Amino acid sequence: MISQLGPTDQSNLILSCLVPVVTLLFILLAQSVNAQQLIIDSLEARLNMTGQLNAHQRTLTLIRLSSALATDSPEKAQILNEQGLALARKTNDRPAISFAFAHKVALDVKTARADRAGQDADSAIYYSQGAAALIQGIAWFYKGFIQNIQNQPDQARKSWEKSLSFLKGNKGALYRANIYYLIYGIYAERNDNNNAALYAKNALQDALISGDAGMTTAAWQINGTLYLDQFNRNKDSSVLDSAVMAFKNAVSLYQQQSLRIKNPSVVVLPALNLADIYMDHYPPWYKDSILQYVNLSLAVSRQTGNLTMQANCYDVISRLALRKGDFNGAEQALLKEKVLTDSMQPPNFYQSMTLYQSLATIKEKQGNLQAALGYYKQFMAFYKKEFNQQQYQTIQQLEAKYQDEKKNKAMQLLVQESKFQKRQFYLYIGLAILAIIGLLLLFLAYKFRLKYSLERERLREEEAARLKAEQKLIERQKEQLQKEVLAGTIQVEHKNELLQNLKEKLTAHTDVVSHPAARQLEKIIHEELLMDENFDEYRTAFKDIHPDFFSWLESSAASNGAQKLTALDLKYAAYIYMKLNSKQIAGLLHVAPKSVRMAKYRLKQKLGFGKEDDLESCIANWQKPGY
Repeated sequence: MISQLGPTDQSNLILSCLVPVVTLLFILLAQSVNAQQLIIDSLEARLNMTGQLNAHQRTLTLIRLSSALATDSPEKAQILNEQGLALARKTNDRPAISFAFAHKVALDVKTARADRAGQDADSAIYYSQGAAALIQGIAWFYKGFIQNIQNQPDQARKSWEKSLSFLKGNKGALYRANIYYLIYGIYAERNDNNNAALYAKNALQDALISGDAGMTTAAWQINGTLYLDQFNRNKDSSVLDSAVMAFKNAVSLYQQQSLRIKNPSVVVLPALNLADIYMDHYPPWYKDSILQYVNLSLAVSRQTGNLTMQANCYDVISRLALRKGDFNGAEQALLKEKVLTDSMQPPNFYQSMTLYQSLATIKEKQGNLQAALGYYKQFMAFYKKEFNQQQYQTIQQLEAKYQDEKKNKAMQLLVQESKFQKRQFYLYIGLAILAIIGLLLLFLAYKFRLKYSLERERLREEEAARLKAEQKLIERQKEQLQKEVLAGTIQVEHKNELLQNLKEKLTAHTDVVSHPAARQLEKIIHEELLMDENFDEYRTAFKDIHPDFFSWLESSAASNGAQKLTALDLKYAAYIYMKLNSKQIAGLLHVAPKSVRMAKYRLKQKLGFGKEDDLESCIANWQKPGY
């Protein structure tokens, strides 16, 4: 019967056997029923070791025991998983929480709670963040598992690719083999032979690395199916030999290590495919081999309660009887298949359709056209049901695809909105930082301006104090000069009075006046009196000298790096400013004219004038400020 199916139908048949295999692989136990009970007893005994297990060890033991009981006691397994999850939450053991949620996904499917499986898978991923790579890989593995069950193969493949990024080394080999096995099923259903071949080979490679007999048997089976599909397309006998070799390896491994394989259904399909190949492509004397593989497949199918595969086995037996011309034997085999098909829940319309088609063919060959017509009507009835079911499934797939696309678009919008909000948040932070920097700069500028203003005010006050001190000094110097002028005035008046008395006495003695010495003395007295007549004018001009004149003199001397001007230097400068000549200055100071010239020379050097500069002109040309 299998050889009569197209590639897509064969893939569907493969996938119908996939769930028991995957359930085994999810639980990650590869033991016989007796060995499995030993593991359960060992785990229960470990839990009873009070005080010898810490919280983490006890949590993992509960989850492993839950996984061990998943096939035979799913309800009890669910309770143990909840206990382990509660303990992991109590101790905030995030890796253990993730591990518990991951295994809970398979339990949800097993106990018909698939609606909760998606949430549990998301929780497993959430709590795996920051955990070991293997824990994260397991979480994403189960995420892809439930997505595949929910008919979201593309999303499942993406989750499995994420899982593969964490599953490295020998510890992740079994999980990698499972992932490659499941992705092979996706591509095989789509008739994508190249990708299907790639993942089938990867599944076998990692299954051999893992050393798991059940997974290796399943991997050989899908590689054999791959070769068989290739042979059906190109009829290359060497490819058929490769298919036979792969199926034989699967059957041989099962027969050698059946005690290590928890789910024996992994051998059903390779054994049945071998029987089908020998039926269609080998001489009749391979009948014993056909019966050997059919009986193996039938026995294991009965052991596991797989009605579909039992029905397929009876179909092969019926075809074998037809090849010998035994119509009654063929009919009896099909009637046994009918009993199985009628008891299938939910009903398998495709199985029933092919069954009644075969019965109609047998009755037609027997000449019982009325019975053949009755079976043909049954065939048409199930054909319509199968057609309607296929349409319904197609509609469901399209609806699921639409909902998935709708969900993806909503997720994209949420992601875009999240990115926008994130950018907006960063923008606000940037603006806040710029505002803070601006305020800081304003504060620093204000502080600098305040400091500058205070410093400028301080310098202004110091300058004012300095000018005030200089003004006081100049005023004191002027007062000193005024005192000296006053003293000179008194002295001159006294001298004039003395000279006048002397002149009067000389005039009174006429006999003396004619003497030459007397005439010389009278001349001197006359000159002195003439000089003193202008003294009042000098004194008035001296009092009018502006104080800034002395400041200018001192600053000129200071800028030239000379010694500070003495009071005598200032007096000489004042007389020069009053436009007195050297002789007049000498007379006022009672010094020789030569001394006046020397004093002028020293003053010229102190003021920094050049050789060609005229001291009298420079001083006389000084202007009062504001003029």
